Amino acid sequence: MPCTFSSIKRGARPAKGTTPIKGWSSLPDDLVVQVGDCLLADNDIYSYMDFRAVCTSWRRPTKNITKPDRFEPSKWALLDRHDHVLRFVNVETGRFLVKSIPLLRKYLFIGATGGGMIILKKSRSPHQVRVLNPFTGLIVRFKAALPTIAWVREATMVTSPMMLFIISNEAGKIMWADQESEKFQEFRVDYRNRSLSITPFESKVYLSDHEGTIFSSTVAAAVTAEEHSSHRSAQTISMASTIRRPDAAGDPAWDCYLVKSGGELLLVTRPWYGVHGKPVVRRVDTESNKLELVTSIGNRALFLSDVRCLSVEASKFQGVEGGCIYFVYPVTAAGNRQASLMTIFRVADQEQDDIIFDVATMAGGSNQPFTLAQVFAIYSSSMYYSERAFNFLIKKIRTRL
Repeated sequence: MPCTFSSIKRGARPAKGTTPIKGWSSLPDDLVVQVGDCLLADNDIYSYMDFRAVCTSWRRPTKNITKPDRFEPSKWALLDRHDHVLRFVNVETGRFLVKSIPLLRKYLFIGATGGGMIILKKSRSPHQVRVLNPFTGLIVRFKAALPTIAWVREATMVTSPMMLFIISNEAGKIMWADQESEKFQEFRVDYRNRSLSITPFESKVYLSDHEGTIFSSTVAAAVTAEEHSSHRSAQTISMASTIRRPDAAGDPAWDCYLVKSGGELLLVTRPWYGVHGKPVVRRVDTESNKLELVTSIGNRALFLSDVRCLSVEASKFQGVEGGCIYFVYPVTAAGNRQASLMTIFRVADQEQDDIIFDVATMAGGSNQPFTLAQVFAIYSSSMYYSERAFNFLIKKIRTRL
């Protein structure tokens, strides 16, 4: 359901003979900037809009209003899209938001980042990439055109400079570009050991393959420390192996998932069905490049699949268990990729249960999920279908008729 901003009640008029209390509009410029920056840093778009409504002078002291990274959403997930109507959820506060963005009709939809930025393509050749901030309307323009891909599994963005990273439907392939790149750079892992998870963390991008090897975006060795910031670009970045997979005798019989949760980077290992053992959670120490065992994930709930990973604050969502990991196994269904099985693993108790739900039986056959846990399960296992790839496929089929 759509979210509404908190209403602002009018205060009572001051009694005669008293000095009126100065309101938000009389705040000094430096405080206006500090309050606004704090709200934006916390991804609190609701309070920020309320603040702008009562502080009419907010625009004067605010610099770089159109700077792409001034407000980059990082705690939102795009749950659903119908034409130009998008449904988001804030994974920290539990707020849902429905936005109508007619501008989307002018572009081809590609996908969304884990934080809520919308990835688009120009509808005409050369189909250059655009990234839309759905909360501010700001569009980040890229020179590069994204190659034709059918599915976008996962995407993320980093700043300084602004770069877009995408995992495509092609096994083991990751692409990235900055705003000035002429084309997307590519990195591949062995197709038998496909890349599974990608996430931004502390100004870098981290990637794991299904065996647990962790890669990170690294500036080329030829760039010195002094030149690091000024020379950092898509061309000087490479994906380098920083942490080897957890020890295993022979070929590991597990899948690994990398997820950012509660300010930490976690690597979750789960044995295959029929293989002895239970899931293991490890914290990724990015400074020493080591893995540390974790016995509790607090009140977080992790939704992990071979498409994307998500961490939510469980206390904000009814029916979602805190301290649990939801492993989601998707099946191919008409029109989309839907979840059919969840294994719930309680980290503290080391217990797990299987929950089966079929798309055809959801809410009496309406294809609607029963619970919020199922909503997140579907989100974590659903790929974004590229409109350009779909149009290309239809055109190709018609030429053969």
